[in-house]
Amino acid sequence: MPELVLALDLGTTSAKAAVVAPDGAILGLASRALRTLVRGPGLAEQDPEALWRASLGVMRRALASAGRTGADLAAIGLTTQRASAVLWDRASGRPASPVTVWSDLRGAERAVELQKQGFFLSPQQPATKLEGLVRGSGARPTDLAWGAADSWVLWRLTGGAVHATDRSQAWPTGYLGLTDLDWNAALIERQGLTGLAFPHLVDTWGSLGQTHRRWLGAEIPITANIADQQSALIAHGEAPGTAKITWGTSGTFDVATDGPVFAGLPGLPPLIMSSVDGETRYCIEGMILSAGSALDWLRRAFAIGSPDRLSGLAAAVSDASGVAFLPALQGLGAPHGEAGRRGRLTGLATGADRSHIARAAFEGLAFRSREIIERAEAAGVLPARAPLGVDGGLSRSPVFLRILADLLGRPIAPLATPEATLMGAAIAAVRGAGLRWEADMRNTIRPRQRLDPQLSADEASARFATWRAAVHPA
Repeated sequence: MPELVLALDLGTTSAKAAVVAPDGAILGLASRALRTLVRGPGLAEQDPEALWRASLGVMRRALASAGRTGADLAAIGLTTQRASAVLWDRASGRPASPVTVWSDLRGAERAVELQKQGFFLSPQQPATKLEGLVRGSGARPTDLAWGAADSWVLWRLTGGAVHATDRSQAWPTGYLGLTDLDWNAALIERQGLTGLAFPHLVDTWGSLGQTHRRWLGAEIPITANIADQQSALIAHGEAPGTAKITWGTSGTFDVATDGPVFAGLPGLPPLIMSSVDGETRYCIEGMILSAGSALDWLRRAFAIGSPDRLSGLAAAVSDASGVAFLPALQGLGAPHGEAGRRGRLTGLATGADRSHIARAAFEGLAFRSREIIERAEAAGVLPARAPLGVDGGLSRSPVFLRILADLLGRPIAPLATPEATLMGAAIAAVRGAGLRWEADMRNTIRPRQRLDPQLSADEASARFATWRAAVHPA
């Protein structure tokens, strides 16, 4: 009897797959870099066929790494980047557009127009771009299907049998109605897209379809489809007040809530965490748009080399010696929402060297986190001093975790694995398949350490105020 699950995670910069045992151990892990093409200002695209090849490739490599085959899999769980969009021909299945990723801003002008018409959309959402993609395809809407990255991969995995998405993925598109949680017919009609095939809305976990035998050598049940940041939050927990930051290309804060919170949190939008059998769970989110990407830029700009070298430099000094860094290379995200703001490196003096710059970079991420967290605390959705879960690449850096705990003034609880997004998808797949492994899986990934702040609250607040004065000048 099949005894394993496979989790597939399609992020912005990489595709990953993991073969997970009933006790939560990762038996095989594979990853592959994804290339984003920047064809002009505000344009960020990926090749749909390359995305599919990467998906299939990492799944096959993860199985090979585990020494298993598709026949050993009880279920597959899928999680992907959100707010992407791609068109394909209904008859042939061939792509009719590139994949626009979440950072693509080609919909900025259209967003303003739609906002004036009463549709409250942001430039990152596919609802501001889809009309342009259809026009650019040269095809009739009635000949096309569309979806985010999850729908495209589900379509390919199932040999064209399933065209679907769940509501955690549908909400960020801008097309999901806020009251009935169904496709917004008024917006679709206003845009002249009534003939375009929208994905079928399905539960976050349950029986979603099965893979075509040709891909992994077996017909494997697909039992979960969930957005990436919500998947990571599920790995940390789902009780209201549970919060985490996932450190990847961006730094993404999510906290589970009792229900949708539409007021009092500008810059921290409500999202659907999961929706199953009519029960919908919510969270709110705030994004540091440039986190890992800002550190990558800094390492290149100052010839620092590897991420480990950056951490080593930051650990070599006790403070940033007056250097301050604002990680806003792609705009200033939550809670400001200022797309036109850019990064800032200030306070440089003859006594500063690369160690101080590295430390300032880590402190800048911590202070940006504090800006978001203070807003969530003030709104009453995040308990004061409650532990903050962390995962992602930066959760491997002890010096960054120490800086984060000290400057946030709250305990930090990193998961035992940085692969929270994959593990959340695996947990969702286990639920969808009706397996009884979740408790053992959670015991394996639960935090093994807790870092309490060592700075006094007054000292952390004073450093925060100094940083804010440096990077947010009047």
